[in-house]
Amino acid sequence: MAGPLSKYAFINAKLRGRISKILPEETFAQLSKAPSLDAALALLRDTAYSGLEGIYATTGDLKLAELELLKLEIGLYIEIGQHLHKNTQPILHALLTRFEIDNLKNAIRVYFDRRVRGRSVEASVHYILHETIIHSIPMDVVVNANGFDEIDGVCQHTPYAEIIRKYSHVVESEGSLFRLEVALDHYYYETLLGSIEHLSVRDKRIAQRLIGTEIDLQNISWIMRLKRYYDLPLETVLTTLIPGGYSLRRLQVEDLYRARNMTSVLQDFVKEQYPGLSTLLGTPTADSAARLRVLQQILEEIKRQEVQHILSGYPFTVGIILAYFFLKGDEMARVRTLLNAKHYGLTPELTGGAR
Repeated sequence: MAGPLSKYAFINAKLRGRISKILPEETFAQLSKAPSLDAALALLRDTAYSGLEGIYATTGDLKLAELELLKLEIGLYIEIGQHLHKNTQPILHALLTRFEIDNLKNAIRVYFDRRVRGRSVEASVHYILHETIIHSIPMDVVVNANGFDEIDGVCQHTPYAEIIRKYSHVVESEGSLFRLEVALDHYYYETLLGSIEHLSVRDKRIAQRLIGTEIDLQNISWIMRLKRYYDLPLETVLTTLIPGGYSLRRLQVEDLYRARNMTSVLQDFVKEQYPGLSTLLGTPTADSAARLRVLQQILEEIKRQEVQHILSGYPFTVGIILAYFFLKGDEMARVRTLLNAKHYGLTPELTGGAR
């Protein structure tokens, strides 16, 4: 049986080298202050994102540049996968499932807008990724389908067909993709948790903590948005939440959703699990949108603390892989958010791109 050193020595050195090249806060500060989108893209010329400027200059379409950013991210996963020990390959496969599910959801949304809502989708179809990620799914067929039975048919060789079949009638009866998309997200996290089952005790414990924390934060984020934008019964909300969280208990979930002021309830959770961050929640604000942004920033800071905990610990574990993909994904998300802020004339605070 391979030991930690033989499984992780090479990938640990490779990924720590890459982590050292992740854009520093100084670059994000400069992007935030850039006077225009063109100026922001110029700041990225000497980085891994240099190609975005050329795409935008040629097409004038920021969404096509974002699509290239998505391809870069997927390519990173596939490249790193070539250097992983066979025991950790299932984790990479599971992580790639996230991209495939998101792409499928985007294609189904375009289908839904076209077929059910009768909207023009000409501007949307160009932003679907048609390259194979894991399974070969003809996204053009999904977008142009006449019904969910057709979408189900082209997904037959994938694990998504059963989910689509199960929820297609719910979509049609409710006129909403909400439950279908929740079911696809549940499948992703179920797959991700399943991918760590055969790891060593140490690796499994580390992976459970980081994945479980991400699930906790995803659930809190959903609760905040469901409470703000929808009027759903508590039992319905509970069914949407992802199992497998690390710290968040059902009672805390119920308290969060019922509370008039979610900040006070979340503060108790943060004090218990991350006492160093609790002061950030003490900033008073009457603006619910601003409060939501503060809470989201704290959730992201919790994830960063978990990653730093991994990076400062014993180096030869599965944690380095998960830490790298989080940090790189976070970097790409911030680049995407800041570029959109410049394009639409928004402040970084309103888009979540600044810290």
